Amino acid sequence: MTQNLQKKIRGFILTYCMTTTATLFVCAVYINIFWRGVLLNPDILWEILLLCFVCSLCNFMHPFRETDRKRIVLNIVTRYLYINLVVLGGGHIFHWLDIKNVLMLAVMMLEILFVFILVSAVIWILHKKASERLNQKLQEYQRTGRHDNEAL
Repeated sequence: MTQNLQKKIRGFILTYCMTTTATLFVCAVYINIFWRGVLLNPDILWEILLLCFVCSLCNFMHPFRETDRKRIVLNIVTRYLYINLVVLGGGHIFHWLDIKNVLMLAVMMLEILFVFILVSAVIWILHKKASERLNQKLQEYQRTGRHDNEAL
């Protein structure tokens, strides 16, 4: 397995875990607003896991190489639209929401936005820290002119 694929799989797993956690939180809020007092079918847990899995697949979706700001923004918008399609479509299929209820739809879309921003921010922070570590190692290498292999 290539190192790039391993990195994408690790990113997928991280995204899946964060998305599932955040989704459970917003589902608790959503259920308290729109379905208060209802006895839930345990199938909802499997449905949440499935939708989070499908949403996390956007880690493998790379319509454009991120070379400039316009492409980066286009990738973010494409991923966000994909996630909206998955969650709203799945929510409709699983009867989580009534598409005709504007308030219900608006709250669901706000929750999607919240989870998207939260997960994106955490991943961005983690990538920034990794980049800083790599830059620090590169500067150290340039300063000393030695590879770790040379030290052996």
